[in-house]
Amino acid sequence: ITPPPPTPPPRPPPPAVTDNDWTNSLPSHSSPPCEKEREHLESVCDSFRQYATFMRCARAGHAARVAALPAATQNLLPRWMLSGTTPESVERDKVMKEAELRNQFLFDSMLRHAGLPTSQDVIGNGGGGENGGVGGGSGSTEGGEVMKWSSDDMMDKVHSVLKSLSRDWSKEGVSERVMSYQPILNGIRQHIPSHTPGRHTIPRICVPGAGLGRLALEIYAMGYEVQGNEFSLHMLLASDFILNGCSAQRPFNISPWLASTKNVCRTPDPARSIPVPDVDPSGVVPGGSEESSVGELPDFSMAAGEFMSVYSKPEERGRWQGVASCFFLDTAPNIIDYLKVIYDMLDEGGIFVNFGPLLFHWSGPPVRPDDMSFDQYLEKHSHLDPRYLESIDMSWEDVRDAMWRVGFEILDQNVGVKARYTADLRSFMNSDYRCVYFVAKKTSRQNTPPPPSGNA
Repeated sequence: ITPPPPTPPPRPPPPAVTDNDWTNSLPSHSSPPCEKEREHLESVCDSFRQYATFMRCARAGHAARVAALPAATQNLLPRWMLSGTTPESVERDKVMKEAELRNQFLFDSMLRHAGLPTSQDVIGNGGGGENGGVGGGSGSTEGGEVMKWSSDDMMDKVHSVLKSLSRDWSKEGVSERVMSYQPILNGIRQHIPSHTPGRHTIPRICVPGAGLGRLALEIYAMGYEVQGNEFSLHMLLASDFILNGCSAQRPFNISPWLASTKNVCRTPDPARSIPVPDVDPSGVVPGGSEESSVGELPDFSMAAGEFMSVYSKPEERGRWQGVASCFFLDTAPNIIDYLKVIYDMLDEGGIFVNFGPLLFHWSGPPVRPDDMSFDQYLEKHSHLDPRYLESIDMSWEDVRDAMWRVGFEILDQNVGVKARYTADLRSFMNSDYRCVYFVAKKTSRQNTPPPPSGNA
C-alpha cells in the first residue's frame, strides 16, 4: 500500500506532529509525581542504547557453547561456527557486527532526533565499551552511577521495533500491509467519504494502537484528518523519527531479523538488510492535492498515552467521525471498556472499522482445582500485573453481541481473513491469523438493530 505519488504543492503539507510532547517538556528531577515516568523513559532509552552490546553478548554466548563441545563434534560443524579460529568465522563475525552496528546507528539517530543521549554519548561520558555505549560487565552513566542493564522484556520490545519497521515501512512488508490495512482503507473509503457536498469540515479519524504510524499516514493520504494514538514509548520514539526525521531518498538499512536463531533457512538470512522507509512521509499530500475541498489541509498528529486515559475525557465525546483499529481490540484487559470509549468518542452515525484477531494479550492463568477460593487465586498471582487477573476472554460472537448492547450496528463483517504480523518471509515458521474485519456504526441504543447471526 503506498500513498499517491507526491506532487510538489505550492506550500508544503503540515509536518507530522506529536501531541503531548513528552520529549521536550519533561519535568525536572525535582518533580516527584513525574519521576516514575522519567525513569521509564530513561529505561526505554537505555534499551535502545544497549542493543548492540546485547547482540554481541548473545553471539559470544553461542560461540562459548560451540567451544565447549568435544573436539570431535566441532570438527563436524561448518567452519564459520568455530568463532575466531577460521577465516570463515572471522568473516561471519564481521557480517554480524556490521548488522548490529547498522541497527544501532538507526537507534542512535532516533534518540538524537528526540534530543536524547545516544549510545555514543554514553561512551563519551564514561559509559564503557563498544557497540552500544556500555562495557562487558559494568559501567557508569554520566552521573557516575552503575550502569543498569535492560531487562529481557525491554530488549524484546527493541526487537519488536525492528520487526515493526519492516512491517510498516519497507517494501518487504507490503504483503502484510495489503492483508491488514487494505480492508480498513476500503471500509473507510466506502463508509466515511472524505468529500461530501455541503460538509464544511474534514472527517476526523482516530487510529488507536497506531504503532509506527503507517496505517494512520495511509488514511491521511486519502484526505482525512488523522490522529494516531500509541502507548508504548518504544513505538512512539520510533514513529516520531520515521514520520518526522526520515526520507526514502536517504533510507536506513536495517537487519530486523538479526536476533533470529530458530527456523532459519540460510545462514545469511538473519543479517540481511532492508531499507526503511520505502516512502517519504513528509512528502505525502492528503487526497493527492495540496488542499482539501474545504480549503484547508487536514491535520496529522500522534497522541501519546493509554487509549482509555486519552479518549475517555469529556472533551473527546462525539469528536470523531471514525475510529480505525488494526490488531488492537484484543490488547484490552476488558474489551467492553474499549467499546464503550469508542462509542462515546464517535459522533452520531460515526463509523468504527476494525481488523484483527482475538488474541487477548492480558489473558491470565486459569483457576486450578487446588485454588480454594477466587481470593486465594488472586493472592497466589498477586505478583502479576493486575490486568492479567482482570482480563475477560470472549468469542467474536460474544463481542458482536456486546457491541450491539453498547449501541453499534454492524454494517459489514468478514470472519476468517488471513493475515500475518511482523512475519519473516524467509523463516520456516510464521503465524497465520484468521482475523475478523468489521464495520460498525454508532446509533442510539434504542434504535440499534440486533446483531446478525452467523458469519455473513
